[in-house]
Amino acid sequence: MTNSQADIHIELKGTPQEVRNALETLRQKLTAEEFAACNAGVLELVLAEVLNNVVEHALAGRNDGQIVISCNYINQCWQVEVRDNGVEMPGNELPSGIMPDLGGDIADLPEGGFGWGLVRSLAQDIDYRRRSSGYNQLKFSVPD
Repeated sequence: MTNSQADIHIELKGTPQEVRNALETLRQKLTAEEFAACNAGVLELVLAEVLNNVVEHALAGRNDGQIVISCNYINQCWQVEVRDNGVEMPGNELPSGIMPDLGGDIADLPEGGFGWGLVRSLAQDIDYRRRSSGYNQLKFSVPD
């Protein structure tokens, strides 16, 4: 795609299985010929991390979780919005994304803590807002 625009919209329940299904749907849409030149792999990786964090943290223990993904490909850049009805981010701000120390023994490596570092290294213009209507809104871009 050159300077044209393409849109992907996916709505899902906030469960691990629904995230897997949504990522599969995304992959199918991204493998369509019209997206052949897009940075689809990075988009999928960032969304997988974001969606798994939403399910694991914002929607933990809930069965009414809803997530809406909107991806717009405009001028060789993905503009992405993820909304969910989960709890707000701690302190109403994004995690720092500082990677854990990897200098110690392999047995002492942390299980988690890499996700937001990965998101912050691959995405740009990351913006989080807690909306007054009770949902979280995360926006970011993934350039080609």
